Amino acid sequence: MFSEEIIQKIKEENDIVDIVSEVVTLKKTGKNYLGRCPFHNEKTPSFTVSSEKQIYKCFGCGEAGNVISFVMKTRNMAFPEAVKLLGEKVGIVVDDADSPGKSSAANEKFKRMYNINIQAARYFYTNLKRFKAPYEYLKGRGITDETIKKFGIGFALDNWQGIRSYLKQRGFSEEEILELGLTTKNEKGNIYDRFRNRIIFPVFNVSGRVIGFGGRVLDDSKPKYLNSPETPIFHKGTNLYGLNLAIKNNPARTVIMVEGYMDVISLSQQGVTNVVATLGTALTEGQCKLLKRYIDTVIVSFDSDVAGENATIRGLEILQKSGFDLKILQIPSGKDPDEFIRSFGKEKFLNLVDGALPIIDFKLRMAEKGIDFSKQEMVIKYLKRVVNVLKDLDPLEKAVYIKQVSEKSGIGEEAIMESLDKNPNKSIQNNKNHNINRKFGQKLYLEPGFVRAERTVLSLALDKRLSDKIFSNVSEDDLILKAHKVIYTIIKENNMCSKEELIKIINLQTMQDSEFTKEWIKIQEYKVDIDEGSIDKMVSDCVNNIKKYKLEESRKKIMDKIRKCESEGLVEETLMLARELMDIQKEMGKL
Repeated sequence: MFSEEIIQKIKEENDIVDIVSEVVTLKKTGKNYLGRCPFHNEKTPSFTVSSEKQIYKCFGCGEAGNVISFVMKTRNMAFPEAVKLLGEKVGIVVDDADSPGKSSAANEKFKRMYNINIQAARYFYTNLKRFKAPYEYLKGRGITDETIKKFGIGFALDNWQGIRSYLKQRGFSEEEILELGLTTKNEKGNIYDRFRNRIIFPVFNVSGRVIGFGGRVLDDSKPKYLNSPETPIFHKGTNLYGLNLAIKNNPARTVIMVEGYMDVISLSQQGVTNVVATLGTALTEGQCKLLKRYIDTVIVSFDSDVAGENATIRGLEILQKSGFDLKILQIPSGKDPDEFIRSFGKEKFLNLVDGALPIIDFKLRMAEKGIDFSKQEMVIKYLKRVVNVLKDLDPLEKAVYIKQVSEKSGIGEEAIMESLDKNPNKSIQNNKNHNINRKFGQKLYLEPGFVRAERTVLSLALDKRLSDKIFSNVSEDDLILKAHKVIYTIIKENNMCSKEELIKIINLQTMQDSEFTKEWIKIQEYKVDIDEGSIDKMVSDCVNNIKKYKLEESRKKIMDKIRKCESEGLVEETLMLARELMDIQKEMGKL
């Protein structure tokens, strides 16, 4: 009913932690969140939500799913209703499809918007090498051809009708181009290109789609940077430049946050690839929510001027509230990251990263600014600043930092501690979740052996090296769970696709049924140790486990029938059932 694009966008914009928190009281435990399962009664929490994977799993009852299936199950909604509800939460209008299998007008509009941006990015990229000035500007900043291609860097002509004419020639309307901010309209109603005579930086979302553009002048004219306005697919407050690249091959789940496009590009070219930048705005809670799905530690590096320091403080407060492990990277000599790494190289920059200050140390250093410790009134001013920094720390942290402050100021540790104890803003921990016991209950959900066997078969079938062997030994009829039958059929029918394409197809075809979603998530999470030399035995064991379960279920049914016939005195029927029972037991003995 809905296009892949619209569903993916809705899933990206709705953080599962926020949606689940509307129903379940969650507590942060390591990388995940823990709470009491809404799908069964439990005294101790066993319901886990992963911000990174955007899924939930219950170790008590076996439930699992994503943000859409959670809404479907907790609100008793069908798939279309859940999608529409989640769309409304993030300002995405989802229209009913005209008929099954056809995209709605809203979905088609999103498709065209992404297509327009792709065409525009190609146009800008093609322009770059055709003109000497922008190309030499980038070369002068040390940017290589490989990096230009990697980031899709382009150039907007010094022309009032360049991109407008180009896109109109390709069948896009004036209104579409204007809505995406590639053109703009003046008070007289004249329409012209927004970006002119500027280096162009395409902005990609986390999925790698072009959602907007940033443009930089070649000289010192103002404004230095110009960004796309807010559009239906570009929201500055919920996206970060470079995030699509920074989350790749990042097992440490750490990013360096900088201010500008060139900082990201220059650091990436030098091999420091885990870098993101805000999009010309102060850091927002929406950006933090997006980042939290993929990142645990943020090293903040802003320009070393006064404005940069103020931006750092504002950003730190938001990042701290979002639960990141924070560090501050201070670059000497008033340089920004781009300038520093070009001047001194990757190794010295990484030394700065290694020496990044924990947030408390940074705030204490900021508290020293402008303080003359030889003057009593200045020392008092310093201590008042310190109290605000240390007031929310736990006792052990306070003890460590109070010692440092005492040595710096010459004031005794007891006096500083007394000031902290008298602080009227002293933090009081929120007790609303204190009734949650973090230990798991002992009654965990144990799945039948055949379920694990079927998941093993499906996991092996997804492996292109092994799929033919699986298909030749296992049929859909061998499987028991309906969801497994459906997924196995999809895998067989689309076996010529790449694994990435196949996963997309399964996602689309299973997401409308919450039970199918649950099983598909569990299959993707299921780990199989593959020894290619023993695949035949592994498959045989799985098939036998499934057959045993079927035979055992048949045996139970026959035993129930025998008991019923015996109670009613039906001798012949009992004997016939006994023969069937013996045949089943023989079959079980062969396995």
